[in-house]
Amino acid sequence: MGTKIDGIARISLRLAGVAVLLAGTGACTKSFEGEYSDPKAAEIVDDRWNETDARKTAEHMIQGMLEKPWLNAFKGSHNGQKPVVIVSDVANRTDEHIDVKQLTDYIQDELINSGKVRFVNKEQRQKILEEIGYQQSGAVNKSTAKKTGRAIGADYILTGSVSSSVHQMDGLKTVDYQTNLTLTNIETQEFEWSTKYEIKKRFKRSGAGF
Repeated sequence: MGTKIDGIARISLRLAGVAVLLAGTGACTKSFEGEYSDPKAAEIVDDRWNETDARKTAEHMIQGMLEKPWLNAFKGSHNGQKPVVIVSDVANRTDEHIDVKQLTDYIQDELINSGKVRFVNKEQRQKILEEIGYQQSGAVNKSTAKKTGRAIGADYILTGSVSSSVHQMDGLKTVDYQTNLTLTNIETQEFEWSTKYEIKKRFKRSGAGF
């Protein structure tokens, strides 16, 4: 009888140990929840420049740019041809880190997808030249090898910058972002178009300040 009782006791201890182990494992496991959200939805998660600001700025400014007289004036003096534009990286003149490459990419996308201008890939010039050099090395069939001297020269360069001003008192903070874009005629160095776009953001926090 004693042996049987001892066996039952050992089984009970083992089961208790498993239960403690499972409980410990559960306590160490962090809960995680995630879901997809609309990439075009406006979301504010902190008091800094964000992806929504970049997208809204690019859409508004390029739409306005393509509606101005410079475009029709160029086409009228060039037999209806579309102007060739290159985009320089937007400069960050704020005190915070801003992904200006993201803003520059949005501007490029808006220009290309408008179908109203031709676009030269400024960023990949060196890689393109290297590829042409390879094709001219004799490793590629001559009938398909591309040659130098046939690239399209840009008519305009689009430059820009983002600046900001911050005002705060107690738990209230306002941030004004101003983006400037300027279109310059490369040949004559004339300013053909220039504009500013402002985004004002207001934040309120109770308790500790920003």
